Amino acid sequence: MDSRRSELLEKYWAAETSIQEEQELKEMVMQSRSEENEELKALFAHFEAEAQPELDASFDEEILSLITEEKETKIISFNDYFRRYASIAAAIMIMAVSGFLFTQQQKQYQSEDTFETPEEAFAEFKKQMLMVSNYMNKGNNAIEGFSNLGNADKSLNGLSNLGDASEGLNLLGEMNLENN
Repeated sequence: MDSRRSELLEKYWAAETSIQEEQELKEMVMQSRSEENEELKALFAHFEAEAQPELDASFDEEILSLITEEKETKIISFNDYFRRYASIAAAIMIMAVSGFLFTQQQKQYQSEDTFETPEEAFAEFKKQMLMVSNYMNKGNNAIEGFSNLGNADKSLNGLSNLGDASEGLNLLGEMNLENN
């Protein structure tokens, strides 16, 4: 019997026993009176006690309180949801379009080297500056013509005196008519 118990113990610790073999080992250990089996008796007793848990009276009260407890519900309206995520989506779209347009603009303004030598570039620059200078000089001449308008104001004051002279001529004309 001791050899059978040793064999079953060896299989039990290797987790190779069947349920019937475990029952047989348990019976052998429980019936044995030796002190070397006390640890095994305590182990089997612990397993048996844990296999059948007992619930106390407070368990029912705890479960019922959890069932009857009303949880606060949060109401989410579709409008709030839409506003929140629509604004985020709009911001992402603006960023994407801005990034796309920026990269397109950068591609358009990349400079290209159009001259073979620096002397050619300088000659073209000089030619462009002379052309700009000519346009500036023409604009300055036109502005000088506008500055002569200040002198025209004095001439127009002389024309207002002609109105006074015409009144004097009318008076002379009346005098001539009376003398005749």
